[in-house]
Amino acid sequence: MECNSQKTTTEAIHEFMDLTGCKQVFLYGGSAIDRYLDPKAEIMDYDIAIRDTKSYIEVLDKLKQLGFDVGDTRKTHNFATVAKHKDYGIFDISCMNIEDNGIYNLEKFYIEFSADYPYGKVVDAYNTVNSLKEGKIEIANNPDKEKAYDLLRRFSVLAGKYGFCTERNGKNEETMAIIERRLKETPVGPQNKKDRIRCLSRFLGAAFRRQNQARYLARMGETGLFAYGFPAINDVMQNDKFLMSIKQDPAKDKRELIERMLSFTTNRDEFIDEIQILKERDKDREDPKVLQRVNEFDDEKTSINRLTKHIVNPLFLYIQTKGRK
Repeated sequence: MECNSQKTTTEAIHEFMDLTGCKQVFLYGGSAIDRYLDPKAEIMDYDIAIRDTKSYIEVLDKLKQLGFDVGDTRKTHNFATVAKHKDYGIFDISCMNIEDNGIYNLEKFYIEFSADYPYGKVVDAYNTVNSLKEGKIEIANNPDKEKAYDLLRRFSVLAGKYGFCTERNGKNEETMAIIERRLKETPVGPQNKKDRIRCLSRFLGAAFRRQNQARYLARMGETGLFAYGFPAINDVMQNDKFLMSIKQDPAKDKRELIERMLSFTTNRDEFIDEIQILKERDKDREDPKVLQRVNEFDDEKTSINRLTKHIVNPLFLYIQTKGRK
């Protein structure tokens, strides 16, 4: 697939609009701010927002006709899908009001492309450019209206990508304290499983892409934020032997990172329970090798602890319930 970084932002967006006939798009995310700060910055994909549903559907239909591999549309806080083509690159396409995008100040930057602004109109209402220079991550929305694991997911990815301070009592302590409060208020359960799946998947992806994986993992482990939803994984990130292993030989992909964590965990059963939620990750959003590996855990010999937790205890509870009835 052609590297997106071989084209300028304007070239790529004009090409997208010409192909689809779309008259107005909003470029946001890393492809907007990173290229704004450094026109030669390498990017994986273009995050594009389309305001109205009719145009969004028309764009996807046109891309399918042109031979793009277009994923199924997902509904979260908006409609979104991914479109890929070996010649044109990758586009992460959403249908939303761009003003509603993001949680943090660093996510609010966007560029409008339209007939009125053919070369792009930059909108930086939350001072994103200066915040990046200062290394300051702030929650731009009301945190009590945001999901706890969305706060954690986006924070961990942004902190890793831009190398911001995650030390407790450091310059981003206020933001981390808010995330921690929201995590404490959010018991782990089926009601937030999808949020935890996205959080874990994006975090592991961010970790193996870091130039200094060991440093990033150690710092995130020290925050203690992942201990709320993923205590076994958080424990591994505080394991000196694991960190030394990653420092000496960084993981080449997400699957290798999981394997390395697994080899150093002190609680294999709990680690597998936590990592296996990735089985339910959208297939077009997850590394196929990761999905294959987490599914293989189903065939692993069951330990006494896992047997008791997943079979004996539920069976005993069922028998008790039937008995009472």
